Parts: sequence; C-alpha cells; structure tokens
Amino acid sequence: MKNPRYITENIHSKSLEGNPLNSPTDRQFMIYLPPGYHEFGEKRYPVIYLLHGYGQDIHDLLVGSKKYIKKSSSLLFRIIAWKVFKDRPKYEDFDRMIINQEIEPFILVQPECSLKIPDIYGGIKDNGFSAMKGAFYLNSQHTGNYSDFIFDELVNYIDKNYRTIADKEHRALMGGSMGGYGTLYGCLKYPEKFKVGVALSPLTSFLDLLDWKMIIPIYKLVYGKKKAEEMGFKEMEDILDTTDLIFCNENRLIPSIKRNSNGNIIEMDESAKKKWLEYDIIEMIKKSPNPFQDIKILVNCEKEDEFGFSTHIKKFHKVLSNMGIEHEVDIYFDRNSEKLSPHQVGIGFQLFPGILYCLKNMV
Repeated sequence: MKNPRYITENIHSKSLEGNPLNSPTDRQFMIYLPPGYHEFGEKRYPVIYLLHGYGQDIHDLLVGSKKYIKKSSSLLFRIIAWKVFKDRPKYEDFDRMIINQEIEPFILVQPECSLKIPDIYGGIKDNGFSAMKGAFYLNSQHTGNYSDFIFDELVNYIDKNYRTIADKEHRALMGGSMGGYGTLYGCLKYPEKFKVGVALSPLTSFLDLLDWKMIIPIYKLVYGKKKAEEMGFKEMEDILDTTDLIFCNENRLIPSIKRNSNGNIIEMDESAKKKWLEYDIIEMIKKSPNPFQDIKILVNCEKEDEFGFSTHIKKFHKVLSNMGIEHEVDIYFDRNSEKLSPHQVGIGFQLFPGILYCLKNMV
C-alpha cells in the first residue's frame, strides 16, 4: 500500500546489544499516523507512547486496526467479552474522530517490550501465541537495557523519522498494568521528555505481590474455581520469577523466603529485598528531588482488580497527597469488568478516556 498509516516497523536497538539473555536486538513497534499525514507534508503532530502489559508482545498490543484486534483476541474472549471488544479503541475510530474534528490529529506509538523468553510454564495465550516474560521497561544487568531502548532510543528514532512535535509539551506516556508501571517509571526517570502520564491499573510495588492469591473471574466462570486458582498461581509465580531475574538474578529473593505454619513470611534475604525495593514506585518517589515535575499524572484502577492494584493506588495517592504532588487518582467501579476481569477488562474500558486525557493535556 502506498503511504500506509497503520504501520508495523522494525528498529535495531543498540541499547539491547550484548544483553545477557541474548534476546533479539531487532525489535518491532506499531505506529499509527493520522489522516492527512502524507498529504500535509509540513504538519507536525503530538505523540502518545502506549506501553503494553506483562505477557503481551507485538501480537496483542493494546490498540490496532479492526483486523489486528480481531486477530489478536481469542474467539472465546470476543464472545464472552463482546462489549469490551466492541468498545476497544481501533485505528479506524481515531480516523473518524480526527476527520470529524472531534479530536486533534496525533501519532500513536506502541513498542514491544518483552524479554523474548517464554514464561516458566511455557504457557500459550488465548490468541494462540506463547506467553512471554515482560521486561518492565527497566535497565538490568541481568536482562538488558530496556529503559534506554524505550525512553531514549525509540523516542529519538520516532522524532527523527516521523513528523513529530519533538518536545516535552507534545509527548505523552501511557500504559496498562506492566505498562502502567513503565509509565510511572518513565515519568519519574525522564520528566524532561513527557508532559502527560496515564497509568491504567498499574503495578507499583513488587513486594506486595508475594502473598497475593489471584483468581480471574472469567477463568472461574469458564474453567471452575479450582482451575482458575491454579491458573492464577502460575501467572503470579511467573511474574515473581521474572522480578527476581530482573532485579537480583545472582542472589534471588524467592528461594530465600521462609514462612511459618500459617503461611506468613517470617524471613527473607535482606540484600535481595533491598534490590526489589529499589524499583518500588513509592520508594522512588520518596527519593526523587522533584517527582513528576511539570507532568500531568492520571492513575486509575477498578476497585476489585484481581491483582490487588487498587490497594497499591490508594497508597500511591496518600503518599503523593502528603508530599503535595499534583495528580489525579480514580478508583472506579465497573460491573462488566468485575464479572470478567477487573484488571484486563478495566484497562480496556479506560483506553479511550486515557488517550483523550493525553490529547487534552498536550495540545
């Protein structure tokens, strides 16, 4: 197709060269260009960077064309969660709204940030692709420099190769779950680059996951409680394994944990715990001289989020409020989300409002 606007492109990452896992340094990202991009050759556009969640990769990013969304979603999910599928933002929706002047034209960039290694159980996602461990958008001596890749290398590449308005005022960062963590992390570590940060159901504390038992409602509905508990245990175990890999692979936390007869943690390796705390969002906020400086921050989460993230967000809100840091937090209730997956479905329903919030506060 001549002058395409829905693009999947390759980028070679120098930041990932020599990474300890030998993960590919050639990476893909998806980019949406607005109507008129090729016709109006001098016009420049604001950019939203949208970060995916744990276990996702180029096959199931958050936003795409109608064809892509259909291909990336399982038939079961499309039937049971038909409303989510129907309301999920699609490139064609952006085209219509831009043409009708309901929103300003913008560029949307979605990088792929998995470690390119399968989860510890070799899981297969509902869409048929292998579940991959996520990099959490962090630099690590054990996994590679993904923060440098996403927040420096990719941003510079986009500004060089596409007609962006290449400044902080016209650049937003947004993501869900692991991508929500990446959004908060990126805004803390690169405040000069982003004007807006929207974190949807974000992880903020890795240590808080150690005792969490997860059941996804849709799995309980389809497979029964016992199978859903097993699936939740495996997913949490893989996330914690990845956390240990990224933070302290040479001296892991999980094997050091000792519990009493009630299952409560009574002992763990303190040096490994310290490594985990270094990447805790609240701890980073407390240590930052000017956290979220001149950035519009929005964080939201469904109150029954199956990862327990609404509790994380309440702590986040309290800390920022006590520090006098301007931000917006919304712990919301959504009946449809709670029946299926407060986390995944909740993020899906919040994508459009999040994008509109970015546009409102950039242009």
